[in-house]
Amino acid sequence: MQSGWSKSKIKTFEELDEYFSKQEKINVLKKEITNKLGIFRPLTSFEDEYILKWTEEYGYNMDIIELALKRSVLKSNAGFKYYDDVLSDWHAKGLTTPEQVEAHLSSITEKKTRAKQVQTMAKQYEFTQSTFDSFENLYDN
Repeated sequence: MQSGWSKSKIKTFEELDEYFSKQEKINVLKKEITNKLGIFRPLTSFEDEYILKWTEEYGYNMDIIELALKRSVLKSNAGFKYYDDVLSDWHAKGLTTPEQVEAHLSSITEKKTRAKQVQTMAKQYEFTQSTFDSFENLYDN
């Protein structure tokens, strides 16, 4: 712990209290994430770094992190790298609330639906290009 305190440059009891409070929040969040993912082992240092990035750098809480975890349901080998990619993408797009994330996900779904509709309509109007071996046969019919 000493190294954590010195790394955080804690010099007063107030700073120490704030540090412990922050650590407790992160530990609770880690526990929630591991429970949701069914992980019953200690997290690796790399996994810890991802969670710190999401909470400290991006400012995300469990509501947004949980949305990213839910997106992995259909992925066969989703891991922390996948969750980080999702959350980093949302952060890059400036999405900071669950409502913004939900709206973004809905717009993606709508775009995919519209693209499928266009493809279906295009197939209805498909035609084959006729080719003629010689112009003499063109007027035979």
